[in-house]
Amino acid sequence: MDKPVHILDQIAIQWKNEEERFFLDTEFSENYIKVEMPIGKKHAWQVDYHDISKSANLESIFNDHYRTEEDDDFVPLMNMYNRMMRKGAFPSTELDLGVVKLYAEAKLTDVVNGVEGGGWIVSKKLFEILKNFNIGDYQEYKIAVQSKKVVSEDYVYLHFINYADDYVNYPLSVFYKGKGYFDFAARAILPESFQSSEEIQAVSNRLNEGVSRSNFNERITIQSKQIVLHPNELDLFAFKNYFLCREQFISTRLAQKLLDEKITGLDFIKTTKVK
Repeated sequence: MDKPVHILDQIAIQWKNEEERFFLDTEFSENYIKVEMPIGKKHAWQVDYHDISKSANLESIFNDHYRTEEDDDFVPLMNMYNRMMRKGAFPSTELDLGVVKLYAEAKLTDVVNGVEGGGWIVSKKLFEILKNFNIGDYQEYKIAVQSKKVVSEDYVYLHFINYADDYVNYPLSVFYKGKGYFDFAARAILPESFQSSEEIQAVSNRLNEGVSRSNFNERITIQSKQIVLHPNELDLFAFKNYFLCREQFISTRLAQKLLDEKITGLDFIKTTKVK
């Protein structure tokens, strides 16, 4: 007798099937690959605990460059860290980020997932590869990775910023409107040909006139079905505007290099969302 499928698994299967039905009705991109960090079976991430207290200089850098008159005398270390790593900013290059400790069953890979801040923990081998590609503005920071009882210094925290928003060819891109997370039937391709993100915002405002922002199930969202980019040299990028996409992508040339070098800790997924 087959084991009953848990309700959460049923939702996940339905979500996957609906996503494939909606997005996989066109050819895959020849230029870009979606990149994700694998989800573990027992724990979602590899990192169990980020011991920021092991940093040699977090407090001193915060006090010298980030503390304001509005701050209390006591500021939690992770609050210091998160303020330094806010989007669009690069802390001092001397910043030491302490140690991340992995779950016992987690394997050491070239990319270690589960740390706050929006960047990647990468092996120095991978970092040397990425430096030869267009990953935008970046800065590496000292961080150690502890796997069981072994502490490795062969990693860096890579903080990078590379948005593709300026390369979006809006008239050729396809957008759709939807409602809530699971109302798949409400999805509909928008007939409009947009020229900018401002035009999309104007349509969104019109569709949601009189609807509270907190009423998510009734608000109409506009998202991209397929983004067409103007010619560019981007190798690792995301999008800043929430109308566009929340996923990360790499060029096929970078994907091939990472595969050739047997880089671990990333999943490479064919995509129709960016072309």
